[in-house]
Parts: sequence; structure tokens; C-alpha cells
Amino acid sequence: MPALAFLNGGLMSPEAASVPITDRGFLFGDAVYEVMRVYRGRIWLEDAHFDRLERSLDAVRMTGVDLGAVRTAAQETLARSGLLEATLYIQITRGSAPRKHAFPGPAVKPTVLVVAQPYDDGPTSALRANGVSTISHPDLRWGRCDIKSTNLLANVLANEAAHQAGAYEAILIDHEGKVTEATHSSLLWVRGGVVSGSPEGNEILPGTTRGCMLKLIQEAKLAFREERIDLPSLQGADEVLLAGTTIEVLPVVGIDGQLVGTGRPGPIGRTLQSAYQSAVQQWLAAEPLLRAELNS
Repeated sequence: MPALAFLNGGLMSPEAASVPITDRGFLFGDAVYEVMRVYRGRIWLEDAHFDRLERSLDAVRMTGVDLGAVRTAAQETLARSGLLEATLYIQITRGSAPRKHAFPGPAVKPTVLVVAQPYDDGPTSALRANGVSTISHPDLRWGRCDIKSTNLLANVLANEAAHQAGAYEAILIDHEGKVTEATHSSLLWVRGGVVSGSPEGNEILPGTTRGCMLKLIQEAKLAFREERIDLPSLQGADEVLLAGTTIEVLPVVGIDGQLVGTGRPGPIGRTLQSAYQSAVQQWLAAEPLLRAELNS
């Protein structure tokens, strides 16, 4: 089935959707967004994504957004699309106004975009089975990476550097030589049986998949700790993992041409992959029960 877009109250094909050239998302990147994974027509981690969207809106002081209406629009767009395996993209800009850096005064109506489009997990599933190579790259992003903003030029440049090097992703290194995360995925590593990740704060995005994984790590009775490490320490880890909405749990088997561990996906990564997919299946299996409760 084809993709379907919702823009400011109307449904249309994505190709037909357009905004004025004065839209602040177009001019300034004055916008926030979310990407959600749809399994069998249902939105995975929906509450977590909308909670983060609300935090992003608050952080950039964007008002006048009815998140309940946005959520309804997202659900209805997905339903009208008929898509079962899909991604759902939501972007909200501050709206259209004469080009001035300061917020429009008086405030204008925000632009709300939702796009439901098909997603084929086959290629990514093959990557999960074998792991991926990565490169390191300077982290040139702005100081509020915890906001899911559309200001992604630094991420784009780093990911393009990875693409040109024949790698899947770029792992970002800050000005102190410490690992932060990857260009569009969270980063975890395993040393001595302990799973670790960068501390949450302004330097990284609070990933919804990472949040789910932390629960799975606890359920698997594995230890987790936040820590800041440098690139040589990461390269010397037993396992390195990427986590994200579409990639789920993706093992890293090489960094800058150097093998991670054995150069193959490791046992803890495999355990967390399996646990993540089981969590999705258990959630999907609960749907008949949820519908029965709603109808009672």
C-alpha cells in the first residue's frame, strides 16, 4: 500500500503535501519530530514517543500544539493508510511567518505533519544477524542533543562520512574525546558482562528504544551503568550495540576497521535482540485481550 500524509488537517499523498517557503521549519529548522515503528498496524512504544515529543515541544517553547489531536491524527492517518508494517513520522514546526529569528508575535499556528509509509524490515534483519561496521567521527552537534529537533546537519555529515567509508553508522566523539552516541541511534557497550551507555543529559537523545532496552536488561538480570568512555575503550569492549526505532538491537562488529570482540555478534547482544523481539510479540499478542476489555 502507498504512503499517506496528514498536513494541517488534510489527508493526501506525501508528494502532494507542501508548506509555504516562510514556514519556520523550512527556514530555521524550528521544528521537532518523532519516528515510530508500526507492527501489524499498531504503534510500538507510542506513549514513550509522545512523552518525548511533549518534552521537545516544551524545551523549544513551542506552544499552541494540541498533542491529543496530533495523536488522533497519527492514529487515523495510519488507519486510513491500511499499512500494517510501517513507520509513522510526525513533525511539528512553529508555523509560517515573516523571516525573523525571534518567535513570531503574535504566535502563529504550528504546522503539523504526519506521514505513514511502508517499512520492510528484511534488509535490517540481515544486518542484525551479522552485525555492522562503523566509523568514529567528531560530534559537531549543538548543545541540546536531548531535544529531538530537525536540526540534523551535523548528523547528516557524519553519517555521509560513514557511507563514504563503506560503514553503516558513525559513532560520535565529543571535544573531550568521549563517546556520546551514533548519528541516528543510541549506543551501548558490554565489558565484563556489564552493559553500559553514556549518561542521559543534554549530550544525547533519550532514546525510546534505549529506554525499552534498559527494562529488558533489568529483566535479564544484567547489570547496567552509565559511564563516559573514550574511543579506545569502546573499541576494546566485548560487545557494542546500536539501538533504534527501526534497527531494534543491532550489533556493531567493527569500529574504524578494528574488530569489536570476536568480530561477530556477541551473546549479550543476541540475548537482548531476542528479548526485544519477544517484548514486541507479547505486546502484539495482548491486542485481543485489550479489545475485549474495551468492548466489555
